[in-house]
Amino acid sequence: MRIIFKTFFAITLSLFLASCTANDPVTPTANTPTVSLETTAANAEKTYTTIEITGTVDDDGGDPVTARGTVWSTDPNPSLSDNFTTESSASFTSEIINLEANTIYYFKTYATNAEGTAYSNEESFTTNSLGGTTWDFHVVYDQNTSWHGDVVFYTDGTAVYDEPSSPGTYLTNGTWVLNGNDLTYDFDSSDPGNVTYTGTIEVDEMSGVFDYPNHQGTWSAVEY
Repeated sequence: MRIIFKTFFAITLSLFLASCTANDPVTPTANTPTVSLETTAANAEKTYTTIEITGTVDDDGGDPVTARGTVWSTDPNPSLSDNFTTESSASFTSEIINLEANTIYYFKTYATNAEGTAYSNEESFTTNSLGGTTWDFHVVYDQNTSWHGDVVFYTDGTAVYDEPSSPGTYLTNGTWVLNGNDLTYDFDSSDPGNVTYTGTIEVDEMSGVFDYPNHQGTWSAVEY
């Protein structure tokens, strides 16, 4: 009788455990998200100091995404330990500002959930260079005197000034240096005591001051 009872109990327990196992809900395994960077060299929106990066969180990995955006650096393989933005939607465009002209930057998009942070592929883009551009300078000598002049900046560090109202009359060869976003433009490279323009590029405009002998004025410029 004991043997029959023990056998019955063992069979009943096995069926009970099997039933419980079959009916227990299976907890899905979560993963880090999947995120892509959609900006390419062909569609990159950039100026001298800004670049726009577009990204998409393609898959949340089974857990809600708590942070997403763009990371960037002047060194390869940027991460959240470098510069980053925080965006609010699964598809986003990050406007990266206050960059330096003619500089290579490396970008990734990222997304974070409870399992960790995932990054997209890396892309690199170079902000625009001043070399090879033409600008309309508005020179304000004083409250009663101002004029416009065209300045062509060449890639070899030389520049040519001319006034569209009197072509050739004030044609002058100069030199320029851009340190970060700070411009120094020597109006006349043949004259050590010539006019010097100093200023800063901001997005796609420039402005600053100029020094004549014994006089200082202001200037602003926009690219043609």
